Amino acid sequence: MQKIDSLIFIIVAILMLMGALFSYSLPIYLEYIKHLSEYHFVERYLFFGSFGFVIMIIFARLNPDIWFNKIGWIILITSAILVMIMPFLPENIAPIINGAKRWIKVGPFKFAPVEFFKIGVIFFLSWSFTRKVKEVPTLKEEIKIIIPYFIILGGFWYLILAYQSDLGQVMVMGVLFAFLLFIAGGRFQTFTMIIAGGVFVFIAAVLSSEYRYARLKAWLHLMTNNFFPSIKVVSKMSYGQVQESLNAIYHGGIIGQGIGNGIFKLGFLSDVHTDFVLAGIAEESGIIGISVIVILMLALVYRIYKIANRSEKKEYQLFAFGVGTLIMIQFIFNGLGVTSLIPIKGLTVPFLSYGGSSLLALCTAIGMVLMISKKSKIN
Repeated sequence: MQKIDSLIFIIVAILMLMGALFSYSLPIYLEYIKHLSEYHFVERYLFFGSFGFVIMIIFARLNPDIWFNKIGWIILITSAILVMIMPFLPENIAPIINGAKRWIKVGPFKFAPVEFFKIGVIFFLSWSFTRKVKEVPTLKEEIKIIIPYFIILGGFWYLILAYQSDLGQVMVMGVLFAFLLFIAGGRFQTFTMIIAGGVFVFIAAVLSSEYRYARLKAWLHLMTNNFFPSIKVVSKMSYGQVQESLNAIYHGGIIGQGIGNGIFKLGFLSDVHTDFVLAGIAEESGIIGISVIVILMLALVYRIYKIANRSEKKEYQLFAFGVGTLIMIQFIFNGLGVTSLIPIKGLTVPFLSYGGSSLLALCTAIGMVLMISKKSKIN
């Protein structure tokens, strides 16, 4: 077997160190108003980050021919069961926060099963598409093949949308499905049909919810005022968080205000350490800091794609491609959201946003990619 891809280790370690730094710097106001220790968030980040890094190292050392499928099925089955039972769990176990059940309480911590379910879905699609999607003679036959996937995954997506009110996660998994099908050998017509169907579902989900519709109008109002002032969109709802995000980015300028010197984290951006972490980083480290992050993310995804391209098994290839695409999608969606170019969807920035579930799930996925890298000629 080849050596483990050490460059991925280094990039992930740098991103996690940056995540820990800003988990200390950015949520200072939240810690103050909630009477928490100034080290509350950074201590938890370091705890989950260290745990995740250990998992990543352990998985990287395993033989993929023995352990890859075992680990993948455990992640998929466990997370799928948790997603299914969450709507029926009592509130002392699965509390309703902002009208949605997204977390399961484990002692003093909250655990989000959907973060691991995304990794499970990538594994399942890579395992299944390798066997099902080959040289299908006609478009009609290909559509027949993928209909069962939509029935099964659609049920889970409905639960996530209806009970967790998490349209962003459903969108990410839908895009992953389309891309993995295409890479597995699916037709471009099928790919475009799935993307078009996803747009239709998004529109239907927005129009079926008065709250989502109001937020969409608020986003259109803000976006058109910023980029197309000649177009007038009237909205009664404020999209103030994103406006403050833009202000923070502008205030950061090229070199930033310095680590710890941001002002928009002081009550203006309530989710500055999670959904709006890029805005907080931009204010304190400027365009230079964001550019470094972009380079690191691109290098990480490129290296993962390189592993995918040179993997000896198609199953490994699809999984690595899925993980790289997941990281890229979440980074792009969050970046576009905090700059008002698309509606903000509440997706974490890989390795930078505070959140134990996201961090552990991503470290697990990277560990599996590194496991695969030993079977890839990447040097």
